[in-house]
Amino acid sequence: MTTNYAVAPGEYLEEWIDDQGFSQQQAAELLGVSRKHVNEIVNGRASVTPETARRLERVSRIPADAWLRYEAAYRADLTRIADEENLARHVDDIDANAATYLRSLGATTATRANPGRLVSDFLAFHRCGTWDVYLHLHESASQGDYALAALKESGADVAPTALTTWLRAAELTERFERGRTYNYDETDLRAALPDLRTRAARPDQTMLRDIAGLLADVGVVFVVVEPPKSFPLLGMTRWIDKRVPVIQQTGRWGKDGFVVWTLFHELGHVLNDPRGEMHLEYKTEKRRTSSAEKGANHFAFNTLFSESGMEPFRGLTRDGDIARAARQVGISPGVAVHQMHRKRLLDYRFGNTLCVDLKDTFSE
Repeated sequence: MTTNYAVAPGEYLEEWIDDQGFSQQQAAELLGVSRKHVNEIVNGRASVTPETARRLERVSRIPADAWLRYEAAYRADLTRIADEENLARHVDDIDANAATYLRSLGATTATRANPGRLVSDFLAFHRCGTWDVYLHLHESASQGDYALAALKESGADVAPTALTTWLRAAELTERFERGRTYNYDETDLRAALPDLRTRAARPDQTMLRDIAGLLADVGVVFVVVEPPKSFPLLGMTRWIDKRVPVIQQTGRWGKDGFVVWTLFHELGHVLNDPRGEMHLEYKTEKRRTSSAEKGANHFAFNTLFSESGMEPFRGLTRDGDIARAARQVGISPGVAVHQMHRKRLLDYRFGNTLCVDLKDTFSE
């Protein structure tokens, strides 16, 4: 367990001297050093060197390597404490929800009451040695697997530290790690779209696992990762080394309409946007204004609803009628309701019982 103080080996030496009933002068005479040197060790101003440790072993019968361990631990703690004091100035740069999320992942137990340790654990989770390294890796559009430059261009109001922590959490999943070996093939992905659409039309306990398997077969990583609190994203697309596309979802709200729509929206980014770009899918319509986002929406709508569009659903309000129309189109009723709500064809009070809750199926 880490502490906010350092114990000098001199404290152990002072305890031994007291137990023996010695004075520092007597201890110094036995060790063959000056009283001043013993006093400096006791007060942490002088180090226990290998030579001194050997003498202490002969005099105290406490092994030399124990004294050297005390010394090494003391110096390491001094360095850690100084480092954490320096890092503490960055604690306000870490979003409160990101810190809570980090604790939920087991990556830290620290709170803002231990600011230096919290920042240190945050950096360790991101595999960054310093705060400057973290800023460089996550603010430069030309570095790493993803870039916060895309986030800035989108005008997002998600906290950067919450975003990067959520992204890093995905990298620690087994699916993401397996994805590093994938060979993505765009032609194969386009050929798999009908099968993906068919499987998405039957939301059940194994749907997400099956979809992840279908995507893995064509070199695409699909992963759902629980997000930080108040996180505004539904999903995003990024790439591993600009080779392997990753579709990452939060599962926000958990209903099949949102999950399936977000999946096909992100597939639109994978297939139609420049390789290596990162795209974020927000839970509010106002955020989807860029040409890339509009293009992804267009792709998702055309893929799911085909040429018929929303025509089969116009004027419908009863669950049974909506479900029958959805079956004829080849989509789940929940996806139909999601789009009917979005396009104001159905009051938000209606159709909700047709939506399937997938939250219990999000785990790896």
